Amino acid sequence: MTIPEHQVAPTLDTEVVDRYLARIEHAPVDEPTTAALTSLQDAHVRTVPFENLDIHLGWPLSLDLADLVDKVVDRRRGGFCYELNGLFCALLASLGYDAWLVEARVRNADGSLGPRYDHARILAAAGDGPLLVDVGTGVSPRGPIRLDDDPQRVGHTWFRVRAVDGRYDSDAYVDDAWAEGWSFEPTARALDEFLPRCRYHERSPDSHFTHKPICTLVTSDGHVTLADRELITTDAHGRHEETVEDPLAVLAERFGVAVPRWPGS
Repeated sequence: MTIPEHQVAPTLDTEVVDRYLARIEHAPVDEPTTAALTSLQDAHVRTVPFENLDIHLGWPLSLDLADLVDKVVDRRRGGFCYELNGLFCALLASLGYDAWLVEARVRNADGSLGPRYDHARILAAAGDGPLLVDVGTGVSPRGPIRLDDDPQRVGHTWFRVRAVDGRYDSDAYVDDAWAEGWSFEPTARALDEFLPRCRYHERSPDSHFTHKPICTLVTSDGHVTLADRELITTDAHGRHEETVEDPLAVLAERFGVAVPRWPGS
């Protein structure tokens, strides 16, 4: 793959980078290596939750970089793919990586593709070539994924990336079978190109993001999710579900997120 000559990713001021690294509990990065990228991604997905609470609180979403810094870094919130991958891409560019956003969409069972810009992902060049980076899903991988179809283990999950009709399709090995993930093209995109689809997911009753509040964080051996009042924990021992009486307390204790009221039922 040819790395785009003109990267779209903006950069952050040095002081913002320092605050961002403190937010994800990561040490300063001396060189943009693959090892550092892996460490950064792992730290990010275990400290910054995937969540859609603003949608249910009625607070408008913004993809402006300064607003994302305020929300995720300074107010210690999470976000969904456009917010988290958009901001993390800027961090990587600020640390010296060739990093750019790419648009991704669902590959349907019949081979057709879903709507454009349905998901934002990152390609970041470190070492031999671009790697797939994604900190913007509820089950984000704990490190970058090579763009080849050889199965590779990242954290506790096996992944592969296949070249299909000029695009790349990423799969995860789940329940003893390969499950299709997102299909993406390597073209660099600016974050504001994702804004129309972001507005759809923010406002449309047809988007699953408008159905109920959710907050998810990757853990060392799985992930923990608060879906309305259901706390779902997946780990090496399996899946456990319980109904919680005080979701605001759980949100603060398990996810480090504070909002003035619980926007669910």
